[in-house]
Amino acid sequence: MRTPKRLYAQQRLIYQPEFPTCPHCGEVLVLCNYLAWEKTVQTLDQVLSVASRPGRCPHETCPGSHMRLLSAQAQRIACPGSTYGYDVLVRIGWLRSQARATYREIHRDVASHVRISASHIRYLYQHLYLPLLACHERQHRDHLAQIADSQGGLMIALDGLAPQEGEPQIWFIRELTSGLTLRSGWLAQQDQTTFEAFLKPLQQLEWPILAVLSDKQTGLMPAVRQVFPKSRYQFCQAHYLRNLAEPIAEADSAFKGDLRKAVRQHVGDLIRQEPQREPNQGGVSTSPHPAIQRAQRTTWSRSSFATRTICSRSKAAPRFAWRAWRLTNGSTTSPASVSTY
Repeated sequence: MRTPKRLYAQQRLIYQPEFPTCPHCGEVLVLCNYLAWEKTVQTLDQVLSVASRPGRCPHETCPGSHMRLLSAQAQRIACPGSTYGYDVLVRIGWLRSQARATYREIHRDVASHVRISASHIRYLYQHLYLPLLACHERQHRDHLAQIADSQGGLMIALDGLAPQEGEPQIWFIRELTSGLTLRSGWLAQQDQTTFEAFLKPLQQLEWPILAVLSDKQTGLMPAVRQVFPKSRYQFCQAHYLRNLAEPIAEADSAFKGDLRKAVRQHVGDLIRQEPQREPNQGGVSTSPHPAIQRAQRTTWSRSSFATRTICSRSKAAPRFAWRAWRLTNGSTTSPASVSTY
């Protein structure tokens, strides 16, 4: 087994508590003679050695004498229990959420700045970035309260992203008016029990759920009726219209194929025929009538207007074919093959 290379910090940072006095009794804090929260942190720019010197209250009778106050500025560099800076987490989350990058693509991008494995990329995104994102969106509580007061409650939408390479599927619960994500999680199964466990934390909100919008997944509808029995349920209009358009598109494609066959059957030979030569100009071919040239240049398979006009068995098709035959042969007698179908 190869021994991993040791990281050497480019800068040493030691922080002190921002509070100079005890928050309980107001006495000046005394700094301890040891370091806490000491670790090596990798950022996108450099490697840092970060530590915090705790402060304590000198009075033993103070309720806060047992507390050891740390620096908040030091904790803003990296998450507790992680040796990667917040800028690395933001980079991973942006590539995953906005750029729709896979974990391999994210690893190739981040590995050029920090030393990290592909499996740890997935851990940082699922166990650190997503909880931090949920905590950030909790700050919009006042905005949600205003929406709930104006509407009488909240309207939510449930949707999941397509899984990759057999991974669990990530699901989101969003508030429709504001677009805020109320809850997210990885679901290994899509059944009624899993959806009920995913929806139950929303029952703790102080605002009622007026309506739920989602697609028609198996087990989702009974789970919504079980968790929110008084809420209205509606299918997503985007999914509904997409499912409605699929059979129409298939029927339209088949209809176009039938029209092409009808065009080739009735006027295909007339369009593809060679121009005739004048008898007085031996060896010199004359150009056909402009009407015949336009007919020859027309692409019947791509012209929906000509296709509908000729192949709908209307009166325009025989007149067009008779005019082309008359201009070609110089006759006024209507042939039976052209005037009738």
